[in-house]
Amino acid sequence: MGVKRKRTFGSTLFSLLALVTAAALLLSYLALFFNPTEYPVPMFFGLYFIPILLLNMLMLLIALLKFRRTLLIPIVALIPTLFLADRFVKFGREDQEHPGKPVKVLTYNLGRYAAGGRRVTANEAVSGIRHLLAEQDADIVCLQEFAVSDTTALSTYLPDYPYRAKHLFKGNRYFGNLTLSRYPIRHVESLTFPDSRNLSLVTDIDVAGQPVRVYNCHLESYSISFTALIKRLFHKNSFTDEVVQVHGKVQEATRRRSAQVDAVLRSEAASPYPNLVCGDFNDTPISYTYHRLIQTKKDSFAEAGTGFGATYSVLWPMLRVDYILLPQEYAADRHETLRVPWSDHYPITTMIYLDK
Repeated sequence: MGVKRKRTFGSTLFSLLALVTAAALLLSYLALFFNPTEYPVPMFFGLYFIPILLLNMLMLLIALLKFRRTLLIPIVALIPTLFLADRFVKFGREDQEHPGKPVKVLTYNLGRYAAGGRRVTANEAVSGIRHLLAEQDADIVCLQEFAVSDTTALSTYLPDYPYRAKHLFKGNRYFGNLTLSRYPIRHVESLTFPDSRNLSLVTDIDVAGQPVRVYNCHLESYSISFTALIKRLFHKNSFTDEVVQVHGKVQEATRRRSAQVDAVLRSEAASPYPNLVCGDFNDTPISYTYHRLIQTKKDSFAEAGTGFGATYSVLWPMLRVDYILLPQEYAADRHETLRVPWSDHYPITTMIYLDK
């Protein structure tokens, strides 16, 4: 009769750590299905999906090498990732031929030319962005956090685009969303949100006789300075206050973004045309925001991307917050994330093929 091996302190400790990291990963999956206004805990874990995923992969490797009795814990936790991985990273893309009218779409949060804290001046950012957009030569361009001192200058901004729509707020400069098109814009409206400078700029565009409604979205951000939070670690009696402030900001931003998504979905439901939903959602693919907006759509990165899909440069490659969502009947090809230094976001482009 075989001798039963006793569990060592090391194996017991590793089992506990594996259970904790597995539980964290399972909670991050729940962020897709639970409204964060009512159930905020899964949302926090969803924000850190990538590092939590990497921790579980590390646990799997250690279990394979040393603690095989705990192997089932990380395996079970990682199984759902097989169905979610293409929202973050893709390999082995093949360009394909598609029927239908090709339309190149680009979306870019310009960050009001602040360049994400890099050593790039506002003038350099403006010049770099103009050169990039001219080089990409997209048919439809959705810009968020566009800024200009004089709105009359818009007529000279990228003159190759004869059609444009805007919704700009007045601050030190005018700022907001700008949509540029090579095809005629037939109708423009703005979905503005209460107590917010975020919005969705809605344009009906006639693409060679095929009307398409484009939502140029900039949804509520968390407005959290993680740098400031870290600095407060070294100041007595202030870190707790900062954590409380962060928690309040996250709760308020979540409440607002949920209402903004509701407004976009209501508008979409009333649209007589196929809808493209583009822009900065300020939320990851493991979020309630993404889950709701993707229900009747395709994600251009999941369809036609390659490599890491992250679009927020400061924490690359963890955060993907910018998207092009297209109708199920359309096809997407050649999704690209352009790693340029002109904003804290990276622009993305996709070739979309209309269904006729």
